[in-house]
Amino acid sequence: MAKHRRRLSRRSPSVDLPSPSLPLSLRDVYLLTAESAGQVAIGQLTLVIDDHGLRVIAPEGEIAAKLAWSELTVLQTAGRLTAPGGEDAVLLEASSAVRTHRFAVPTGDPRTLESTIAAITGVAATTSSRRIRRGR
Repeated sequence: MAKHRRRLSRRSPSVDLPSPSLPLSLRDVYLLTAESAGQVAIGQLTLVIDDHGLRVIAPEGEIAAKLAWSELTVLQTAGRLTAPGGEDAVLLEASSAVRTHRFAVPTGDPRTLESTIAAITGVAATTSSRRIRRGR
């Protein structure tokens, strides 16, 4: 079955949004690795979403990846899951023409995170309440 992706409706976030304010910093995030089909995760990452796009900051503080808004084809939440550390999390997908990065973003308030990402990107949060299962 083909996977359908919604494209960003804007190339950069709207500057007239009263909330959320940019930059948005998400800490203790996990990258679900493509090579392991999402079964192995790299933790302790920080995601920063700002006027320029998305940055992935490694635990040591260096920039591990950077995607400008013009490079992003998708930045949206894609359901809920249990993060590798056992926390409730939201799945965040960031795609470019080259690859898709999938992040487990731990949060105690998934609805607010989903609506915040939707407000920044203009792409509605997924409505599925189904939790994504990760193998152990």
